[in-house]
Amino acid sequence: MAENTSESLVAGHLERIARRDLSVFPQFYEATSGKLYAIILGIVKNREAAEDVLQELYIKVLNRAEGFDRERGKAIPWLMMMARHTAIDRVRARGRRDNLDGEKYLIAIEEDEDDLLDDAVATQVEGERAMEEVGQYDSACTQCIRAAFYEGLTYSEIAKRENLPLGTVKSRIRRGIRHLKSKMQS
Repeated sequence: MAENTSESLVAGHLERIARRDLSVFPQFYEATSGKLYAIILGIVKNREAAEDVLQELYIKVLNRAEGFDRERGKAIPWLMMMARHTAIDRVRARGRRDNLDGEKYLIAIEEDEDDLLDDAVATQVEGERAMEEVGQYDSACTQCIRAAFYEGLTYSEIAKRENLPLGTVKSRIRRGIRHLKSKMQS
């Protein structure tokens, strides 16, 4: 019940922010910043950078709040995916500057194609319930999905860390997401 109340509250704040009613922003920030900061910190691995990314995220939210639609999905997963993408963009940008041979840049381009699948699922993911559902399905899928969505690792990084072929990692994530979508829609 408290989760539904929180979801409803955050969605209402987003709708008011979309109408440029910024009087709710302090309450919106208080309700969302802890969870979003944790996601960002898990990806960028640096407190100062995470604070910068969080600030950047809230500027994006102010500019994109009108893109949120309760009919298409829930507010908290929408914010979590935006936080994840903003943090990954920061890490990739840092990687592009640090790597003159362009290897990480080419990997990022290849993996950006997979972001379309991530975005399709983003509005249906309900955080804890989603991971519990995937965990009951297949622990190998769960491990890959956690690494991608909560740690912000790319498919290539997961493959390297888990000592798996890249195709296996992609298959596990897709299989888990398909299972998750079927359960979340029922």
